[in-house]
Amino acid sequence: MTVEKVFLADGRVRPFWRFVLSVPLVFLAMFVADSSARFIARPGDLGGWGRVVWSTVLLLPALLAVFKLLTAAFDRKPLGSVGLAFCGSWRMELGLGLGVGSLMILVVGGAESALGVAQFSLGHHSPSPFLGWGGALFVLLFVAATNEELMFRGYPFQRLAESIGAPAAVAVFSALFGMVHLGNPNHTVVSTLNTVLVGVPLSIGYLRTRALWMPVGIHFAWNFLQGFGLGLPISGFSVPLSLLNAQVSGNVLLTGGRYGPEASVLATIVIIAATGYLWRTKSIYISEPMRALVWGPPRTDSSAPSIVVQLDNSITTASSEPPKLD
Repeated sequence: MTVEKVFLADGRVRPFWRFVLSVPLVFLAMFVADSSARFIARPGDLGGWGRVVWSTVLLLPALLAVFKLLTAAFDRKPLGSVGLAFCGSWRMELGLGLGVGSLMILVVGGAESALGVAQFSLGHHSPSPFLGWGGALFVLLFVAATNEELMFRGYPFQRLAESIGAPAAVAVFSALFGMVHLGNPNHTVVSTLNTVLVGVPLSIGYLRTRALWMPVGIHFAWNFLQGFGLGLPISGFSVPLSLLNAQVSGNVLLTGGRYGPEASVLATIVIIAATGYLWRTKSIYISEPMRALVWGPPRTDSSAPSIVVQLDNSITTASSEPPKLD
């Protein structure tokens, strides 16, 4: 095999090498965002969280710029092919993601209450700081969820899935998703396991739609309702103001302790149930506009069979029906 064949296929850089190239560029985007935040933020801003907030906000355009470069230079596709295109069923997918994520965390909170390990009471806050904090947290958590989905279900994941198959790529990036949360305060073995596990339904949400709206919605809704809604810690971090006040006590396996419900076996059960739903439901599939962004417009020759890419990355001839996972 020649060197050219190792790196190129049909005159283009192979997906695996595009994945390899994208990884340091993602780290570069993170470095640029953090360095810019360090320059902008002043000590004491936002209670000492100024640098984190600025870094989170600036990371989104940095990642989009990197992926714009990669999709244009190597994939010959628009940036929307990464999964954040405002086309097709994006509103429905985002709405379904918000619904699934909300239901997941509300079931966990309801189970804690039913088992007597958590008690929730309505918080009493002045309207102005409460609404201001809630609005700021809404924006910050939505941007943070989008950033994480771009990094873990975006361009690098997509190219690796194209190279080694979707199941292997899901395993790799779910493990990485769990590893990056090891730096969070009060993490446990169960919290790490759950973070790895939740990477699976988030990945399925992308693979079923080839868009990131559904995983972004799930990710954001879980975090926002967990912290601002129920008053529970978000991955080890507590929020100062919330709609409900939570008093948690009892078995750490049921409550997650100081890390929050993400370190509980209740979350494990809910994540597994959500994975089964997203895998088996017939209501989730790729929209035609998104299909065209990812794989190009359909051929006009009616005699030519269309190409369908299944979850396992196998390629088969089929009709124009949406790809199925079963």
